[in-house]
Amino acid sequence: MPSVKKPKYGDVSYWDLLHIATIWARLPFALVWTYARNLLFNRGNLVRANGRHLVRWANERYTVPELQYLLPTSVEAYKRWAQTNNLPIILEELVDDTVIMWIGPKRTDKVVLYIPGGAFWAPLLDYSLSFWQYVQKELHKKDCDVGFAILAYSLVPEATFPTQLRQAMLGVEHLLATGLHPSNLHLVSDSAGGNVLLSLFSHILHPLDGLRSMMPLSAPIRSAYLMSPWVRLRSESPSFKADPPDDLLSAANEVDYSSKYLAGVMDNQQPYAEPDSAPESWFDGLDSVVERVLMTAGEKELFRDDIIHFSNRLCKTKSNFSFVIQEGGTHNDPMFDFFLQLPHDQLGSLTSQIVDWLAKGIRSTA
Repeated sequence: MPSVKKPKYGDVSYWDLLHIATIWARLPFALVWTYARNLLFNRGNLVRANGRHLVRWANERYTVPELQYLLPTSVEAYKRWAQTNNLPIILEELVDDTVIMWIGPKRTDKVVLYIPGGAFWAPLLDYSLSFWQYVQKELHKKDCDVGFAILAYSLVPEATFPTQLRQAMLGVEHLLATGLHPSNLHLVSDSAGGNVLLSLFSHILHPLDGLRSMMPLSAPIRSAYLMSPWVRLRSESPSFKADPPDDLLSAANEVDYSSKYLAGVMDNQQPYAEPDSAPESWFDGLDSVVERVLMTAGEKELFRDDIIHFSNRLCKTKSNFSFVIQEGGTHNDPMFDFFLQLPHDQLGSLTSQIVDWLAKGIRSTA
């Protein structure tokens, strides 16, 4: 019996390459159409509107393997970005293909660990690094100096659940093993990274069968921030069905992405892979894991109603929980400003709120 070929990251055929070429050929026409339409009908920021619509246009045309083929891996993206910004390249390769990467010098006294999003298939993107570097610099202005680390985890199709959960656990354990106290650890995430972070909290509260328990915490982790977290992978919410045209993501994209990640998820694993499907009392006791939680969503994003629904669950826990909906915002709106390379005086209002919230948590453990 012939062996079944295992899918590989960024594996494309000649037909895929031809398809990529046809998309590039259509791009100039898409640019002209997008700019003309927004100039006539969009009353908001023209740069933001053009950027959102062009990203969505591309997402709706490329397949996942094609995009992986075109984009550098997370580690390569980090190396290029660090070189461009004249920063040292500091990599820590852990077991199970887990990698910790540092923005600037490594620290073991106070650390922010970023778990990136990307629908479980997309590698780390340089503009998200630029966003967190900006946050780090703004925290420095507030006398809140912290080390910023990034978790590089494995992606589909080569790795599905619970690989990402296991790697997140390894990353957190590695930082704590350096002597970092949990009260000086702040976990930040976006989109699918928020899903991974919530699956880690689920595993700490309810150890998943077949996966070793996480090392006991000597105290709760100080902070957790979830930007536009992907909490319902098979959504039926009104905002998802409406498929808001101003968002970066389309409903069709997310159905495709979620099916790839959930392909091997068993019934008993569902609450870990899809947090909003967990039993009502699932996150009771979250205050023993993390002291304070901030979750944000964009007013015009696809996931808005799912995130609001999940916020109503987290607010019932004893953790210090805050929830913000950014007016006019879309998915991962604060980071998208850095994709557009907007001047810092034109950044959305949510960015300063994130900085202030992190600073409050960092100061309280000084």
